[in-house]
Amino acid sequence: MLHGVCYTPEGTSFETRMTNFERRGRISKSNNPMIQPAKRIEHYYYAIRQVARVAESLTRAGREVIHLNIGDPQVYGFRPPQHIVEPVAKALREKFTGYSHSAGLRHAREAVAAYATRLGCPTEIDDVVVTAGASEAADLLLTALLDEGDEVLVPAPGYPIYPAILSKLGAIARYYALDDANGWLPSVEQVASLINQKTRALVLINPNNPTGSITPDECTKQLLELAIRNNILVVADEVYRELCFSTPPTTASHFASEMGLPLVTLESLSKTHLVPGWRTGWMRFTHASKMADLIQAVYRLAGGRLCAPTPGQYAIRPALEGSREFQSRFLQQLKTRRDFAVRKVRDIESLSCDTPPAAFYLMIKTADLDGRTDEQFVIDLLQETGVLVVHGSGFGTEPNKGYFRMVYLADVATLETVFDRLGAFVYEKA
Repeated sequence: MLHGVCYTPEGTSFETRMTNFERRGRISKSNNPMIQPAKRIEHYYYAIRQVARVAESLTRAGREVIHLNIGDPQVYGFRPPQHIVEPVAKALREKFTGYSHSAGLRHAREAVAAYATRLGCPTEIDDVVVTAGASEAADLLLTALLDEGDEVLVPAPGYPIYPAILSKLGAIARYYALDDANGWLPSVEQVASLINQKTRALVLINPNNPTGSITPDECTKQLLELAIRNNILVVADEVYRELCFSTPPTTASHFASEMGLPLVTLESLSKTHLVPGWRTGWMRFTHASKMADLIQAVYRLAGGRLCAPTPGQYAIRPALEGSREFQSRFLQQLKTRRDFAVRKVRDIESLSCDTPPAAFYLMIKTADLDGRTDEQFVIDLLQETGVLVVHGSGFGTEPNKGYFRMVYLADVATLETVFDRLGAFVYEKA
């Protein structure tokens, strides 16, 4: 299986099939009128998968591609701990794996509620909805919340699923900048300047994807106070909160609980427990009584898609209550790879990056795009070296700033090869 490429049951990658559909469309248009898609998805764009389509064409031509574009630990040899694998395997053999309640299996929701309560945010079972990963949680929540033309404040750079969902809904993403000169931290003043009567929500991604930066607790509290003053919902994406190389940030739900702020936390097992393909995540509501109608709308939408995949839900309780020793080992290996990758970046004169305190991504800056956009830079890099990364503008940076995101999950030997090729490419273009 190619790294970062989703395969259909027929064995053909999604990207290949999309290319085939486009080719057929060009042929058919000359003969018959085509069934047209909705205009609202014209700007639906997910950069992480988009660049994989170019890599797919190289692979079909027999070229080797090193995929450093997608954060899937299993692609790079990491495996989930047995204490969550075995309950799922046992459930498949012996237990109920049909449709669950649309909000999830009761024991899974109880485990999430207890976990949140231990974090300092008292949570009831009805305040939890299990979803097909945190991405589905974001989709259900924003669909329930937003009307066309509503605005949401999202970080730039940030995870591209948020602007993609907003585009699909006809809502508007208002970007607040993370300062690359200050450890990729947000400015509370800038966030405040973007709020208007159409602002419905503020998205916080902490730790951040793609930068791996951590927003300090004091800054988080200031942003939450801003949300209270302006009566806007806070969406706290904390998928990487347990993958920090030092002290993790306090969950925003703890502060929200103390402040009386309605807040929705998005979490999953995908990264923390190395099971991205299981699609096991959830949303949990803080101060649910202050968003009762919104929660009912989420429940209605959740019922419309029946339920999240049932087997993976059996992993939630053992994941949240079981040993984290495997996580410590994972972080040790990540730190070794991070430190190696950062050293190699800094050995190349025209490249630079911060040392990220969390997750498994580097945002690398090239000092010379040679007149290209960052997207063309990563495509040229791919075509000439076989190394696949993602352009920074796919996450919201300016196309002329020269950023690209690299996943550093690969082993050191592979990373050595990557940086040899990257260095040669950069020096050749200099």
